Amino acid sequence: MPRWFSLLLIGTLSLTAGSGAHAALLSLTVIGGVAATDGSTVIPEGIAQETLSGSTLTQLGSPVLFDPGITSPLSLSVRLTNISAADILFPDLLPGVSVLSGVNGIPGQSARTNVAAGGNARPGSAGAEGAVSRTAFEMTEPLDALSSAVVGSHGGGGGAATGVLDSWVSLTGASGAHLATFLAGRTLRPGESIDIEGFAWIQSFGRSQESARIAFGLDLPTFSSGGVSVTTGAWTGSFTGPAPPGEEETPPGDPVAASAPGTLGLLLVGLGVGAGRRGFLARGGLDRLE
Repeated sequence: MPRWFSLLLIGTLSLTAGSGAHAALLSLTVIGGVAATDGSTVIPEGIAQETLSGSTLTQLGSPVLFDPGITSPLSLSVRLTNISAADILFPDLLPGVSVLSGVNGIPGQSARTNVAAGGNARPGSAGAEGAVSRTAFEMTEPLDALSSAVVGSHGGGGGAATGVLDSWVSLTGASGAHLATFLAGRTLRPGESIDIEGFAWIQSFGRSQESARIAFGLDLPTFSSGGVSVTTGAWTGSFTGPAPPGEEETPPGDPVAASAPGTLGLLLVGLGVGAGRRGFLARGGLDRLE
């Protein structure tokens, strides 16, 4: 075997082995905005999930949460934890948050889910808008799905809304510009975490039947920085009952979502790590805001 070929082979294997080290994983934990059935206010992810996709539909029962009881957009705070062996340097420009909304558990009705991907950051030009996905099945009132706005080169957050027989939820992910106030330029060492307020908002919520499960999910699309590809595990949960005694009950009302601010933009993770932005599968109608 020629010596040059041996050197080329060794170099190629070295690059291949090195590429596996340049991947990092983030977990998501909800630390504010909702409470679990045992009263916990810090709610880790219950099932390993790589991304918000159609496969998460069968996993929406864990963890189980109380109904939030809201009169205005409910801000959800999360904790991002680096559970990999690599340092994570967050870039100055960030993608928006992806979200999932779902309604299931209504007798005679199939489960319905919508996923809206967050838009990518685009250095040197306007960031990509987040997707908007909406399904309204036998609703007597209108149902809006709102995305958070693109700000400069940051990506916008996704907006998803699902309604079945007047049981509904509308969710909006934060924009990359909002995330940048917490993350831009920060380095997260292995085992370290950062808390982010307003990672997503429940814009509106309600249900006409006690059997209905109102589900939602959160995800940060894969991004790359400093030669490291960073994947965040998806988080999903569902409401199954009214708040316990003493808590505010969910008020009846119009399911039309409140307007999101212009700058709106959780313990296990999936195994896959992509080098680029991941795809998201949405069910039902897909509406996009211009």
